[in-house]
Amino acid sequence: MTYKAVLADLDGTINRGKSLIPGADIVYGELSASGIKWLFLSNNAATLASDLAEKITSLGLPVDETQVINSASALIREVRRNLVGTRIMVIGQPRLRLALEEVGAITTEDPFSSDIVVVALDTEFTYEKMKRAHRAIQNGAVFWATNMDPTYPDADGFSPGAGSVVASISTASGKQPERIFGKPSTDMATIAIERLGIRESECLVVGDRMDTDVRFAKGAGMASALVLTGATCLEDLSKYSFAPDYILESISNLKTLF
Repeated sequence: MTYKAVLADLDGTINRGKSLIPGADIVYGELSASGIKWLFLSNNAATLASDLAEKITSLGLPVDETQVINSASALIREVRRNLVGTRIMVIGQPRLRLALEEVGAITTEDPFSSDIVVVALDTEFTYEKMKRAHRAIQNGAVFWATNMDPTYPDADGFSPGAGSVVASISTASGKQPERIFGKPSTDMATIAIERLGIRESECLVVGDRMDTDVRFAKGAGMASALVLTGATCLEDLSKYSFAPDYILESISNLKTLF
């Protein structure tokens, strides 16, 4: 199969914290020069797609903001299309809250008037925030999550991710999120196909997590390549009932598939 596009994860695949994975910039340049399109798909909703594009560019891999899709992109798209005027409690970073307001949501901290509680990574998460979210859900608010990643890779190893925040609210409320926008859910695949204008079978998903990236590719009808520079090692593969189409030591080896 000849792939026309690479849909690459970021943290653990293209970069680790503030450093590019060695060779990522080289393979990006070589494949781009040969006509391969690139999109970058991240579950990170602590910031916006434009911010992620700026970060990756600053690390030495110049990308346009239209090349980056994150779980916040999928959430923002849903609000813009269907939820203008909806009252949303945001457990997340200020950038996400402002972005939702810009597309027509009414953000609130009032648990008695919230229609939806959206939970993302929140680096200032507190007991009081958990209590407000719990109360809103108990009062009938819909429970959504940007993603369920328990951790994310950084320069020092791994740090707690959005899934850890979601888990605390799930434990308190006794409910699981009714909708999840990040991988392995396929909302970002829908956006990617719209932007690329190609078939799912012509896309290759590259990522470091079996439970998000590879499962996402399976659900979206895309091929997958697992890289071993992030969360998953070879010993982990036996835990899953599915497998990636390819296994690579690093994104730097990607050209061997084209």
